[in-house]
Amino acid sequence: MPKLTRFKVTIDTGDVGTDEPVCFNINSHKVPFEDLKGSAQAGQTFEGGFEVNSFAHSLTLVGPETGQWNIKKLKVDLDLEGVEPYSVTFGEVTLDETNEVNIWRDPPVPTFDV
Repeated sequence: MPKLTRFKVTIDTGDVGTDEPVCFNINSHKVPFEDLKGSAQAGQTFEGGFEVNSFAHSLTLVGPETGQWNIKKLKVDLDLEGVEPYSVTFGEVTLDETNEVNIWRDPPVPTFDV
C-alpha cells in the first residue's frame, strides 16, 4: 500500500448545506480540512485539502454533527507516493451525524499494450 501524500476534495452541495466545518476521518481520526475555498452551504462548492504523509487504511468524509448535508457531486484528487495522481468522482449522497462516505479508492491498475 503506497503512502498517501496529499488529497483534495471538491464538493458540490445540493439543496441542504451545512455551516459546520467540513471534516474527514483518516484511520479513525477526525480531522478538519485545510486550504479551504468556497462553502458547504446549499448550492455552493467547497474545496479543501490535507497533506497526510501517512498510510491511509481508511478515509471517509464525515457528516455534520447536527442536521443533514446533501451532496450533489464529490470529487477526490489523491496523490500517493510513487503513483501517478488520480481522481475519483462520486454521485449524490446525504450525510448526517450517523453516517460517513468512504472516499478511499485504490490507485488504478497500470495498463500496457501487448
